[in-house]
Amino acid sequence: MRLEKFIFWAFTAIVVLGFGALSFAMAPYMDDAFEDDSVWVFVIVGLVVLFIALNALIAVFIYKDASKRNMNAWLWMLAVIYIPNFIGLLIYLFARRQHHSLSETEPRNKPIQCPHCGKLIHS
Repeated sequence: MRLEKFIFWAFTAIVVLGFGALSFAMAPYMDDAFEDDSVWVFVIVGLVVLFIALNALIAVFIYKDASKRNMNAWLWMLAVIYIPNFIGLLIYLFARRQHHSLSETEPRNKPIQCPHCGKLIHS
């Protein structure tokens, strides 16, 4: 589980640093584009913030749902966030319908949920 978590955060750091470097490189040229009307700057920043917030909400949903279904939550979050145009989300929703774990098929191995923290306890 640690490797998947590391892969997710390393890929996310690379993407964020790449966009930061691209923004820094484009900054001198953006003055000419937005000097007449500064409203576009606020519109673009608002859309970027909205896009990031939507991805964060989807990531939280994927993490909770995949963890509950005993799927690899970190790698599914990586796929869902970085495969564009919500194709990753559609793939996840299709895969979760197909996923059948051993705990669901055999009632004697069914995990018990801790009432305090919500973690699954396997007996």
